[in-house]
Amino acid sequence: MKFILGCLAALSSLCFDLSAADPNILQLQQKRGHVLNTPARLQRALSKYGLETTASPTLLKAAAGIVDLTSAFVDVEYIGEMGIGTPPQIFHMDFDTGSADIWLPTIDCNGCGGHPLFDPKKSSTFTEGNQTWRIRYGDGSTVQGVSGQDIITLGDISYRQTIGLAKSESTDLARDMFLDGIFGLAFPNISHTGLTLTTVEHMQATGSIASAVVGVWLGRARDGGAGEVMFGNTNPDHYEGELKYVSLSSRKYWQVELTGIQINGEEMVNSSIDAVIDTGTTLIILTPELSRRIHSKIPGATYNNAYGWRMPCQMKEDSANTLVTFRLGEYEFPVPMSELVRERAAAGGELCYSGIGEARSSFIIMGDTFLRSYYSVYDYENDRIGFAPSKL
Repeated sequence: MKFILGCLAALSSLCFDLSAADPNILQLQQKRGHVLNTPARLQRALSKYGLETTASPTLLKAAAGIVDLTSAFVDVEYIGEMGIGTPPQIFHMDFDTGSADIWLPTIDCNGCGGHPLFDPKKSSTFTEGNQTWRIRYGDGSTVQGVSGQDIITLGDISYRQTIGLAKSESTDLARDMFLDGIFGLAFPNISHTGLTLTTVEHMQATGSIASAVVGVWLGRARDGGAGEVMFGNTNPDHYEGELKYVSLSSRKYWQVELTGIQINGEEMVNSSIDAVIDTGTTLIILTPELSRRIHSKIPGATYNNAYGWRMPCQMKEDSANTLVTFRLGEYEFPVPMSELVRERAAAGGELCYSGIGEARSSFIIMGDTFLRSYYSVYDYENDRIGFAPSKL
């Protein structure tokens, strides 16, 4: 269920030319190596000199389960490092609550572009599997291969996991020079590589983390484009107040019930609809009826088949006090209208793309456009998602 990976063609014929990325950015992305998360770096540096830290023991204990994220293409996707094998071979992954499997390109991949390729012969802990698989995402991109098992390294933790070894990729995946593969965080009933537990529940079963929970913070490009995934705990440094938990309506995707949408108090929805919370989707994806109802309240918003929805770029500065409020379960989660304004549609133009897209579906997708405003917690043990206002 993907509307990411550089191409939103399934929604509005809006595609990003990933081959046109800044060469300097691509050069930075090509640097490989084991990178510790920030708390782990602090702990290691201080212990080297026998010094103590004022950081909370809880956070430092959980630091081993942190993966730092970077934002690519103006918050289109968020990428973090994963090691695979012994010694670890490093790959840049999308940590995706909208899919279940872990996959990455292997040395015999056909058409995998300029990605690093996993070489099983260079790993002393790799074992072959016998299951073939194929995944097709919502934007039309596809990947297929065989399964195997090896040691996964995330920050400072390592555990053994079933993985998918991609032998072919569609062109849009191959051309995405920021993303090598996907680390799925959804449930095994949508797995294609043979998982019987979620990746996080399996991580807990191996003793790598104490609790089957994941905390996700997504930053903004204008603030440096940082982000973080924490396995086994939450990081209060990245949210304000108390987490509000919403129960799942289905244990397949991270699906909850959306019971209302308001713009400055005016109700846009008069019935409930299922909403999938998806870190791997860039936009908020609504039904055409809901999308058009919301955009009708945005002065200057316009739609056509070539560009999808666009709105005046000036709203980035003018609409900070206008709120779009999404009610999930019994709780309301307001998002400033200014957060819906994305990148400029044309150089020097006055219109920017909207952070809301539309597709005919029986459910909606709450992607990164929503999640940047909220720290989100995926609680596998209690079948619920927690939200709290995000902070830097």
